[in-house]
Amino acid sequence: MSQRLKSRSFFWPGMLMLVAIVAMFGLALSRLPVPASALQIRPARTGTSLPDGFYVYQSLSQRGIHIKSITPLNDGLVVQLDSASQRELAEEALQDILPPGFMIQFYEPPTEKAWLQKLDRDRLKFG
Repeated sequence: MSQRLKSRSFFWPGMLMLVAIVAMFGLALSRLPVPASALQIRPARTGTSLPDGFYVYQSLSQRGIHIKSITPLNDGLVVQLDSASQRELAEEALQDILPPGFMIQFYEPPTEKAWLQKLDRDRLKFG
């Protein structure tokens, strides 16, 4: 077998392996968790009512903070923001905007595996 034929026989499998490694690396990077960009506003004491979501939205928008959504959750409001830097700005702004008696903290949604959610949902179909 000639030297040229040997080098060609390893070229394409090597390139295929390189492409597969790069694809797996890209997939792994896309699955990394992103920093949480949400805040939760909760009353510090029971009996204190939550601020109006529209008021919070309007106040933060006037300060140039971009909001994805404001959602009531259990005993508080969850404010979804565009980025982690926006979250820091929003936290400072909310300290100024809201009266004393509210806790403002980072919020990370609970992460469940998608297959567990499907299994729980399909459990109702058994029997």
